[in-house]
Amino acid sequence: RKSLCHSLGRPSRSDFVQSEFAEGLVMIHYDIDTTENGYKKFEGNIELLIELKHILFKNDVVPDLVGYLSFDNIPNVSICISAQKELGFFISITDGKNIYLTLGDRNTLNETVDIWGDGLYISKGLFIPFSLAWKGLEEYLIYHKLSNKINWITSDEVPEEGNFIC
Repeated sequence: RKSLCHSLGRPSRSDFVQSEFAEGLVMIHYDIDTTENGYKKFEGNIELLIELKHILFKNDVVPDLVGYLSFDNIPNVSICISAQKELGFFISITDGKNIYLTLGDRNTLNETVDIWGDGLYISKGLFIPFSLAWKGLEEYLIYHKLSNKINWITSDEVPEEGNFIC
């Protein structure tokens, strides 16, 4: 069986496709904080998702981070992301009506982790492998639909003991 892999350092074809929604080309606004080698803030605008990869990930290492992606001509859609080395990657997509969350393990939704050490909690069960999460971001930005390769839940499905950010 042949496995298809995607390295952080090697762009996939979809990395070079600009984000397109019904309204046309979309500028992606990002606001991301990392704790790698001290606190660092990244803010700006990009047209290609691969640009964000190059800004954030050095030597194929995903830093611990929390951030938001928004779009210039799609005001009702926002994406929240968080990466934790021990847990993986979390994505929350708000489309104006619903909040969709990545689901890694339903059995650990009631266990939370303080991702910054300052009271910002996310359920452990919402984290998924980075490569899968990145593909999900690519698909959403290109096709404006949730990836069927990822298990998604709505915010209503997170138990009282759990938590998420959006």
